[in-house]
Formats: sequence, C-alpha cells, structure tokens
Amino acid sequence: MSLGLGLSIWLSGQPAIAAPAAPATAARAAFEAGAKAFAAGDYERALAEFERAMALRPSPKIHYNIGVCRQQLMLAAQERGDVAAESLHAAAAVEAYKAYLREVPDADDRGEVEATIRDLGGTPQFQLKPLPSPRGEGTPVGREDAATSPAPVPESPPVPVPDPSPVAPLPSGADARESTPPPAAVTPLFRGRVGATFGLNGQPQVGTSRLDGAVQGFAMARLGGFLGARRRVYIGGAGLLAGAAVTANDKLALHMQAVLLDLEYAHPVGRARRFEIVGGGFLVLAREALRIRAEGQRPVCAAHSSGGLVSQRGGAGAGGRVGFHVLLGARKNHELGVRLSSAILGFGQGTAAAGCEPSFSQLDVPRARWLVLVDSGYSFRF
Repeated sequence: MSLGLGLSIWLSGQPAIAAPAAPATAARAAFEAGAKAFAAGDYERALAEFERAMALRPSPKIHYNIGVCRQQLMLAAQERGDVAAESLHAAAAVEAYKAYLREVPDADDRGEVEATIRDLGGTPQFQLKPLPSPRGEGTPVGREDAATSPAPVPESPPVPVPDPSPVAPLPSGADARESTPPPAAVTPLFRGRVGATFGLNGQPQVGTSRLDGAVQGFAMARLGGFLGARRRVYIGGAGLLAGAAVTANDKLALHMQAVLLDLEYAHPVGRARRFEIVGGGFLVLAREALRIRAEGQRPVCAAHSSGGLVSQRGGAGAGGRVGFHVLLGARKNHELGVRLSSAILGFGQGTAAAGCEPSFSQLDVPRARWLVLVDSGYSFRF
C-alpha cells in the first residue's frame, strides 16, 4: 500500500519538475541556433530562431536581437530594390527596438537605440517613471489603489555563466547582446540638400599673355531634392561665380557666371554607410565677360556703366562628374564632399560697344572649349 502511494506521488510530481526544464532547454537551443545563423549571414533563419526563443521564454534582449535581424533583412531588400520588403522589415525593426526600450527603460544603450529608431523612420517612445507612493512601507494597499497602481516590473535576472547542463537558463543582459553585433547602420531617407562648394576651374584652351582666365577660382551654391524609394537620386540647381586670379594689373580678366541643373546618383559603401560614391551630369547656362582692371586702361567705349566691362557673351553646355561624400553626425545629415567635373561649353559672338577693344576674338578666346572643375564643400541634408 505504501509503495503504491509513493509511486503515485512520484508520478504526480514528475510533470511539475520536468515542465519548467523543457521550455528553458528549447529556448536555449533556439537562441544558440539563432546566434549561429546570424554569424553565418542567414538572417532569415536567425530571425525565426530568435522569435521561437522569444515565444518559449521572453527576454528584453531578444527583442534587440530580433531588431538587428530585421535591420539586416531591410538592408538586403534595399540592395535588391524590393521596396515593399524594405518597408516591412524597417517597420518591424522599429517595433522590436521599441519593445526592447519599453522593457529596459534604463538601458545603457538607450540613446544609441533611439538614434537607430529615428534613422529607420520611427519615433522613440519616451516613458515617464511612476512616482513613488507616499504611503509608508507597512501601510496596506487598498482595493482602489491596487486596481490603479502599476503592476510591478520583475527585475532582469543576473547575467548567468554559461552552463553546459541541459536546463541552463536563456542568456539575458550582456550575454544576449554579445551574440549579435550592434544594429547595422542605416542612412536616413532625406528629402533635400542645401550647401556650398569652392574650387578651381581650368580652361586649357584659354591661354594668352594679355588675359587672366586660364585658371579661375569659383564658388557654388546648391539646392535640390532626393528622389526614389531609397533617395539615391538627386536633382537640383546651382549657381556659380568664377573669377580669374590677378597676375598683372595691365591684363584683362575673364569672369564667368553660370546656372547648373544637376542630376546625380549616390551609391553608399561601407558597413556604416557613411561614404557615398557619386556620379552624374549637369546642364549649364553661362555668361562670361572681359573686364579691365587698371583704371588708366579703362576705355571710353566700355560696354557697361561701371566702365570696367569691355565685352560679354552667353553660352550653354553640358558635362559630367564623379565625386565622393562623407556623411557625419548622428543622423548622417552633414555631408562633406569632393567632386571632379568636366564640361564642354559653346558661346556666342559677344557684345561690345562700337569700336571697343579688345574683344573676345582679338584675344583669341575660343567660342567652344572644354573645362575641368575640382571642388569640395559642405551640404546639409534635411
């Protein structure tokens, strides 16, 4: 009789002992499988395993790992041009990171994760900590207080030491974070750009002992917007002012003003996506002028009331460029760039007062010529 009773007690107690072990073991296996899949670059499988571990044994840090997997899948979709998948994974990554911050509001990396959420197009949710109750420690909580007071949040367990036993607990805290790298960097989808550049303009075909203009310094102001699902296409306008350096006061100076219509494509490179290789082209409407510097040489027949303008003419052309950008700042909205451009321009005959000399033709300034421009500058993305 006693033996049968003892056996029934043992059998009835067995599920109570084994039940907690099975989910923990399965969660540990799923987590480790997810970490291995992530290390191998199989982000689809890693995501599935982390989600399975989350279902078996929820942990705030697994939310973070799920967010990283979603972000990697978003970048893969971005590379292959799958806009729908890119948007889906970006939204899911935002929700996973938000869930992580909701459960660990005092996380050491909260600022970094919030910046990632913003880069993905989301808005971090800021939570206010509940005020402590003025009631003393020994005062019982009434029914009304119990119904309205927030439920206590269980503290995260201490970081466990890896245990080879089959019932080892699922890692949380630092161990879970070390299994995956930090979030993959994302370039925000900006709408526009405004900036300024400075450079040199070389015109090899302009060479005369009576003229300064073969090399000009110039300043350019730029404004435009980004197009496309991934905001890699830029279209905008620019204004350029160029002037020749002074080598002698008795020489004439060749100046240029131009308006450009830019079309560029930027390809991000590097894991952090803080670098861009740029290629594109532009159309130009230009005006160039001959000016006299020395007061004593100013002609009576000057073509402008200022007395220094001898002749002017308009022209147009087209060109292409390549460049390199570096994106700075937490949101990568500060752009430093360097560009190399080449263009072919054609000009008209030129206008001048009757009998006014010298003119473009007398100075042998070609009506059609090619230019090489090198510039660098700063732009703000918004």
